[in-house]
Amino acid sequence: MAIIHQISLNNDAFDGRKYTWREAIVNSQCTPDSTWIDPLHKRQVLKGEFACGVSHLRVWEKIVDSGKNGIILEEDVVIHGIDTEEIDSLLKDHDSVWLGYRLNSMGYWYNTHAYAITPEIAKYLIDGYSKAIIPVDEWLPKKLKNKNNYFYETPIVDQIPRSVRPSTIEDTEMLEGKDIDFRIITVATEPEKMWALDQSAKKYGIEVINIGKDHPWRDPMEGLAGMPKIQLVNEYLATAPEDAIILYLDGYDTFFADSPLDVLSRYQQMGADIVFGAEAECWPDKNSENKWSDTGTKYKYLNSGCYIGTAKALHSFISLPITEPANGDDQLYCQQRYLAMFGVETDYSVLLDFEAYIFQNHDKNIQVVNNQLWNKETNCCGCIYHGNGGVDAKDFFVEMASKFGFTKSEAEVVSPYYLTLDYEEVAKDILVTDFLSENQCKYLIDKSESRGNWGAMEGDKFPAQEIRLKDLGLWHEYERLWHEKLGKISEGFWKPMEHLGLRDAFTMRYTTDTQTSLPLHTDASLVTGSVKLNSDYEGAELIFPRQNFSNINVKNGQCILFPAQVTHGHYVNELISGKKYSLTMWTSRYKGDINE
Repeated sequence: MAIIHQISLNNDAFDGRKYTWREAIVNSQCTPDSTWIDPLHKRQVLKGEFACGVSHLRVWEKIVDSGKNGIILEEDVVIHGIDTEEIDSLLKDHDSVWLGYRLNSMGYWYNTHAYAITPEIAKYLIDGYSKAIIPVDEWLPKKLKNKNNYFYETPIVDQIPRSVRPSTIEDTEMLEGKDIDFRIITVATEPEKMWALDQSAKKYGIEVINIGKDHPWRDPMEGLAGMPKIQLVNEYLATAPEDAIILYLDGYDTFFADSPLDVLSRYQQMGADIVFGAEAECWPDKNSENKWSDTGTKYKYLNSGCYIGTAKALHSFISLPITEPANGDDQLYCQQRYLAMFGVETDYSVLLDFEAYIFQNHDKNIQVVNNQLWNKETNCCGCIYHGNGGVDAKDFFVEMASKFGFTKSEAEVVSPYYLTLDYEEVAKDILVTDFLSENQCKYLIDKSESRGNWGAMEGDKFPAQEIRLKDLGLWHEYERLWHEKLGKISEGFWKPMEHLGLRDAFTMRYTTDTQTSLPLHTDASLVTGSVKLNSDYEGAELIFPRQNFSNINVKNGQCILFPAQVTHGHYVNELISGKKYSLTMWTSRYKGDINE
């Protein structure tokens, strides 16, 4: 005989109203379909609709477990009479029986307050629903469209009118904005090397944000290395919404083997704020092996090449103080922070993906079955493959990528910077060196204009229209450029000068309706770097009267270096037409001399 299952908030229905969206997802172990749009109201799924779908899903699971037909009734039903034997009889010839329903203007029935299904159909309805919950009265007609459905000519079960009993669904929060802010980032300073990640992202129609693009770092990644990744990621996290979910993947040796939405779903099911990939080798610090807990699989050591978490938790984790130095290696840096958490109370949780449920790190035993990664040890099909390791691992990575249709192409590396130490002395103690490409000059202009809010620094004796590179998120990038190139040139030419680091850096703009010139002055800088970013203007020349030098013939992207405090007073003459953009960099005069 069919079993009657009532879905009631007073019983065991899933009540989404008492949770935030994230809590509802974690507690239900289900994921809303963020791509679904209501065909009538043109909105995304409501939290009440999500909870209602979860409640129906749980009933379907009970029907499958019982092996008996099930009659599902929501709590707002008005029953005129139900003959369970009659419904059992109907289910011998039909897949579903609809005791109450309505037809909508879209051409299908809706309302799921009263229906009956077989265990076989319950199993069919369960398939795929937990990963992409949409309103149950959209899911059922979609799944049962081509099934044998029976509809009572006159419904035998009605709903209590909403004028008597208001809906507990429609006044709930819609899935939007911060609740689905899912971002995928990487650091690929040579974008042509992220061919596999790029091709897999295009396959699934998603964007990977490359925060390493146009960055000067060219780390060979041999031995202990990779700290610029941590620095750039932390800078990005500091500006992201706290509850944005950030998926980080190394740029050159990762690809998606499954949908990013599955990655998000599995992360939410795991219930932790941060999930790191795990690997079988204890690297780079072999001496730390006894500090790692047994996970039940060979994957027990944190791998820093792939992880996911909220921006707030990741920012806190990366900033966690530790006593041991990380020796410039991003993996050691993250491992030490993870190990330092044991016994320490934090407001976030961190898990290792020791089953390779999301992240599959290098393992030659991994197989591709039905176009999915299959790990026979953990019996999981990971969503992302990471070919971390040496030459053998990279060769295997290329092989694995090819099985998913991603092919390697060789492309010329084009740097946005000129990193050679060549220069020319164009006037007394004035050096010129090639520095920025035309594309990087345009990038600085566009990024500055996009941010806007040009203005003078408070208390400046010689105010100008400026934007700090710190406000553009480029401070560390240009600080490293000084250490790698401009500082070395300065120390070599002005011996025994010691380069102490970058003090300040800012873009400048001259326009006919704002600032058109700058009076004679010296800089609060040991050595100054000045870069012309464009040439489509008249006037506004940078002039050094004592050295009888002007930058009129200096090319876009070339950097002028000069000792700035006493001998090299300079000014900018009147702008005649157009807009002038430039980059100015000041260096520290003594230790700790940083312009905050």
